Amino acid sequence: MEDDTRAQPSPGPKARWRFADVFDLSVMGATHGISDGYSSLLVPILAMVVLDLGLTTFQAGLLLSAKSVATVLFLYPNSLLADHTNRKKEILLVGMTIASLAYVVMGWAPGLYTAILVAFVAGAGNSTYHPCGTALTAERFPRQRAVAISVHSLAGHLGASIMPLAQSAVVALLGWRASLRVCALPAAVLLPLVAMRMGSGAGALREQRDNHKAESFAKITARVVRNRNVVILALVYALTALGTSGMIGFLPLLGSERFGLGQAVIGLAVSAYFTAGVFAKPMMGLMYNRFGARTALFVPLVCAGGLAGLIGWLSWGALFIPLAALVGLVTPVSPIILTAAADVSDEKALASSIGFIYTCHGLGFLSPLVGGALAGPFGLSVSYSFFAVAISCGALAALLLRRPANA
Repeated sequence: MEDDTRAQPSPGPKARWRFADVFDLSVMGATHGISDGYSSLLVPILAMVVLDLGLTTFQAGLLLSAKSVATVLFLYPNSLLADHTNRKKEILLVGMTIASLAYVVMGWAPGLYTAILVAFVAGAGNSTYHPCGTALTAERFPRQRAVAISVHSLAGHLGASIMPLAQSAVVALLGWRASLRVCALPAAVLLPLVAMRMGSGAGALREQRDNHKAESFAKITARVVRNRNVVILALVYALTALGTSGMIGFLPLLGSERFGLGQAVIGLAVSAYFTAGVFAKPMMGLMYNRFGARTALFVPLVCAGGLAGLIGWLSWGALFIPLAALVGLVTPVSPIILTAAADVSDEKALASSIGFIYTCHGLGFLSPLVGGALAGPFGLSVSYSFFAVAISCGALAALLLRRPANA
């Protein structure tokens, strides 16, 4: 049964894709891939950074945390600024340029404190992408929104998967410092294309920009938090992250401790999870088009919660990889969340609404902490039960979404 929660159907009349549409979406998708790749740029080289700079485990944790802390601190203020000025494209370009230059500079970092400072700056710059990039994509493709955001989300997923492979190849040849500089190079090609292509073609968009009246940050925030559906979408995304972040983070530990699996098999399980997500994201957009946000979120998240609980209590190692793949098929709900946010948000607070949702999603950093605290005295099975409950609560929260009055 349909339960459409959209302000208006995303696709509208059947829209034809032109070359310019495909090109613009490819540019934004590739830029999203760079942004998501930046998010984990230090992880593949962390062991080499630790050896080169002589870091302790705690100091390595500080280095990784610096970027995450900056993202949480700056993401929503950057999105507010984007709506206040209606300069989403310019803010994205400045932020991504800062992040790219920061990673280039990190290649010459002489010690821990310089590296932490540069990582913090990189996280602050990269925090501009998701609110501004998603909003620009939603505005550029109003009639093909669900498909465009699904492909845009998929491209980010691919970028996060491909960049570590490219980085590892460069590390083998040139070392970890050079790998940071090389991975920042694609931004030099993509950012000028974003500057030329996005937010400048349609006369309606130019007119909207010219007639824009700046609102205070408080008024924009009020538009966000008074929007029931935006707040619920943020709650759903936060609860999903609270379950999935720890569930995937502890997957290698579960495989080795519970089943005695080797690194190769565990790697296959993690790869199966992410590969399944690549195929799932376009399907999530189609589900949103067909059923609306409530059903499109509730069904996969209920399945994800059940699978999370099942994998935590699994006693048959042969099912480890298949279950990891199944979880990967039902957890990538970001296309639904972001398309729904674009459809129900106040157009004067679109970037801020997306920024608010992403900031709440960032609270998923608590998931490994809670899971680890539970695993010590009670075991990993209890941790996975917590992850299952968190995801299931996200599914239930999705049922609170309301169909807008103007639908």
